[in-house]
This record gives sequence, C-alpha cells and structure tokens, in this order.
Amino acid sequence: MDNLASKDVRKEQIVLLRFEKELARLAGVVAGMSATAASASTKIGSEATSGAYDQIRQALVSLADVTSSVHAQLEATVAAAGLRALEVNGVPKEPPSEVVRFILGLG
Repeated sequence: MDNLASKDVRKEQIVLLRFEKELARLAGVVAGMSATAASASTKIGSEATSGAYDQIRQALVSLADVTSSVHAQLEATVAAAGLRALEVNGVPKEPPSEVVRFILGLG
C-alpha cells in the first residue's frame, strides 16, 4: 500500500475480504476431513494421519490469526489517515481467526 495518504483502499479491502471468505471455506473443508483422518488413523494403526490433520488445522489457525492482524492493521491505517474505505452496514463481522476456530470446533 504505497502512498496511503492519497489512496483509496477499498480495492485492497475487497481483496482481503475475499481472501477471508476463502479462508472460511477452507476451514470448512478441513473440518470435514476430521472423520476421514480419524478413520485413516484407525485403519492404518498410526497416529501419523491424525498428527498431519492436527498440523493442517493449526497452520490454518495461524493463517487466520495473521489475516486478522492484517485486517486490523488495515482498518487502523484507514482510520488514522482518513482514507476512503468500504462502508458496510449491518452486524460487525467476526475476525477471521474467530471464524476459523469456530468452524474447526476450536472455540
């Protein structure tokens, strides 16, 4: 975001919101894999499958945490610089980290 003082950041916000939406979809896919991972672990008799699933889940949570941080930083920059931003009406959106944790059953 070069030269933010004179920039309309709505395009960046749209890209970020789309990424957050895809992140939530990916969390849904990963959550759906839990039964498959458990079944594979039982059939194979190894904890490697469930361990790999847990690593994927934790990586997704880490990505969601970073995305939430970027979103918060963008909003703070927009507010501080008085930039043109998206105006969204309605209920406040939950941070991506909370959405992903909820979908994965982690909170």
